Amino acid sequence: MNPIICTLAIIISDFMNKRHTNFRNTITRKQPMNSSLRTPIMNEFRFPNPSTRWSMLLLLLLFSVSLHNCSSSEMESSAPEELTKMVNVETEVLSPEPFNSFLRLVGTVETSDDVQLSAEVSGRVLTHVVREGQRVRKGQTILRIDDAKLSQEVARLEAMVAQSETTWNRVQTLYEEENIGSEIDYLTAKYAFDQNKSALASLLVDLENTKIIAPFNGVVETIFVEEGEMVAPGMPAIRLIGAEQFVISAGVPARYANVVELGDRVDVWFDTQVQDTLAGTIVYVANSIDPSNRTFKIDIRLPSGQSYYKVDMIANLRLNTLSLDQAVVVSEEFVYSKDDGYVMYVKGTNSEGKDIARERKVELGPSFKTEVVINQGLAPGDEIITIGSAFLNDGVRINVVNSTGPVLAFD
Repeated sequence: MNPIICTLAIIISDFMNKRHTNFRNTITRKQPMNSSLRTPIMNEFRFPNPSTRWSMLLLLLLFSVSLHNCSSSEMESSAPEELTKMVNVETEVLSPEPFNSFLRLVGTVETSDDVQLSAEVSGRVLTHVVREGQRVRKGQTILRIDDAKLSQEVARLEAMVAQSETTWNRVQTLYEEENIGSEIDYLTAKYAFDQNKSALASLLVDLENTKIIAPFNGVVETIFVEEGEMVAPGMPAIRLIGAEQFVISAGVPARYANVVELGDRVDVWFDTQVQDTLAGTIVYVANSIDPSNRTFKIDIRLPSGQSYYKVDMIANLRLNTLSLDQAVVVSEEFVYSKDDGYVMYVKGTNSEGKDIARERKVELGPSFKTEVVINQGLAPGDEIITIGSAFLNDGVRINVVNSTGPVLAFD
């Protein structure tokens, strides 16, 4: 706009302000009241004559046009240049790496040697040879039953066996060698001798069974009878748990039936364990599915020589379900769902050679915890955008930084 016109507009504005002020002062100034009519002298005010009014209107029009032109010119001269938004990001160059996925399970410690030993004869408990919790060896006596009456009966039967044997020998000699005596006497003597021998043998077994003996190496878990208490055949007396071989029993979901095999290694640890994870081995895989929970049973043999194994103890298990030597693995944090699929962002350049984000569709593979395998869409050597990728769209300018800072920047 011409500076002269702008200056003229300022002068006109000042003039109009003064006229307006004079006019306002004129109509608001208090005047003496007319004593007869009691009306303000303000009624005597007269507006300017017509020629003056036309001059004022013309000046007002010229002022408005000049002021508009001056304002438009100033706005055009002060408009800022458009800023280009960039996103500060961090990147990572992909390289092939091993990938393993695991199945976490919970199992229960068991032992194949866990039995209840019962009394074989009737009698009164004489003594506990060992205490609860004590380790015993195979063949060691654990409990004794009073055998006094049985011993007396054995002595009586031994005498009867000796006597019947003597009688049988005499009758046999007379009958077979000298043809003296009847066949009935011969058979009767033989039967008495055989019966006494059989009764003695049975009694000797009962006498031996007055001792409850450990059938394997183990720990006396529970003694169910007290000293002096009467016991009968079949009555539980001792619970003995094997102390040499423990297994963990666990249920595996049916969908893993094709990946679990005999001999597979299983990592084992207990909540109370202070040492490193133990290495167990699968020694049994069931051939049927439990319909109540859709799992199949496996048994895992524990390493021997550990004193803290306890039956019914809860064990944590980790079973390797997939192992890949070379895979493209990324963090799930930088994978985004879009249009019924998944995308990630990689570093690219535009036509001006400046860094931009490029959207890449990806196909996901197996995952474990926060990591996922990319089956398609990315390859080793691709530079993926990690930190800052949540603020991106395809083609957005990026500024690669080595450490996190403000997300947005301007070029």
